[in-house]
Amino acid sequence: MERPYLFETFPELAGKLPWVSLGQFPTPVERLEKLGQQLGHPDLYVKRDDLSSDKMGGNKVRVMEFLLALMKAQGKSVAISPGALGSNQILASAIFGHQLGLRIAGVFFKQCETDYMCKHMLIDQSLGVEFSHVNNPYLTPFAILYQYLRHIDWRRLKTPFYIPSFGSSATCTLGYVNAMFELERQVQAGELPEPDYIFVTAGTGGTMAGIEIGARILGMKSKVIGVRITDWIAMNERMASSICNRGWSLLRNSGAELPVRSWKAKDISLIHDFFGGEYARITEEGVAARSLIEQLEGITLDTTYTAKTMAAMIKYLEDHDLGDKVVLFWHTYNTRDLSPFISPEAGPQKMPAPFRQYFKSSW
Repeated sequence: MERPYLFETFPELAGKLPWVSLGQFPTPVERLEKLGQQLGHPDLYVKRDDLSSDKMGGNKVRVMEFLLALMKAQGKSVAISPGALGSNQILASAIFGHQLGLRIAGVFFKQCETDYMCKHMLIDQSLGVEFSHVNNPYLTPFAILYQYLRHIDWRRLKTPFYIPSFGSSATCTLGYVNAMFELERQVQAGELPEPDYIFVTAGTGGTMAGIEIGARILGMKSKVIGVRITDWIAMNERMASSICNRGWSLLRNSGAELPVRSWKAKDISLIHDFFGGEYARITEEGVAARSLIEQLEGITLDTTYTAKTMAAMIKYLEDHDLGDKVVLFWHTYNTRDLSPFISPEAGPQKMPAPFRQYFKSSW
């Protein structure tokens, strides 16, 4: 993609919203024929953003194309990136930041143990991420502030860049606003009918908000349903509506000819029942959904994000008569092999002491 599809519709944005190409787009759309047969739902599709880059797939690639471009445009060289121990955000910041010559200071808070957590930290270490540990997630904002102040170049009065986690920024929505323009092209090309429903993971809301904004700009009928996988305080209808409003305002303020629009909490559709009570906690429903989709379609999901979203979508289809509706599952997990990023010199023994406890003795 030479430039975002969004810029082709609104060329005035090209000079206002920095962007750098990091992914391989468009990502494929595939029919989930076998799953659809089992569920009695013939028009079931998946958008394969797990293949969004040959380096690292997942939803963060689209986000980083705008965030890291903004960072470079502001002349920043260091970014503060918060997230859980196995954070995909910190990981994507590290992989693509390293590609662009940027340094990442990671603020890590504890999470439930997962099969990818330690691997992600080893990749972060291999790519030069600075490690800062937070025992309690609710203390993360204070740790972020401390790291932000610590990385200010006081002689030049140069501040670090902040890559948001809690309460995604307006810039975070742009990647998926653009993704909806991509999806519209695929609809026009006959790769799928226009979706009546789009199911997507809702972590901190930027991805869901971008899809919602894009659908409304394009006048699509799609109902966007987010599946919450973080604590309610980090993602709820009010927060999601706020992100939509900020994203829409950013586009208008950057020159896009859009009408005045406002989202309220009641305009947001979120499913809350599949979170599991704690971030990254594995749920029976998620494991079952992951096993089912892998067996039927050969698609890999993760237990923290996309398996819970798939489980919620399956339950929704069972509870609602949507047999004649087109349903799209937006796959936002990375399925690329990240092992080549791990340096032979990387290891827990070289990490700050608080991080060593998470590694098994085999490491």
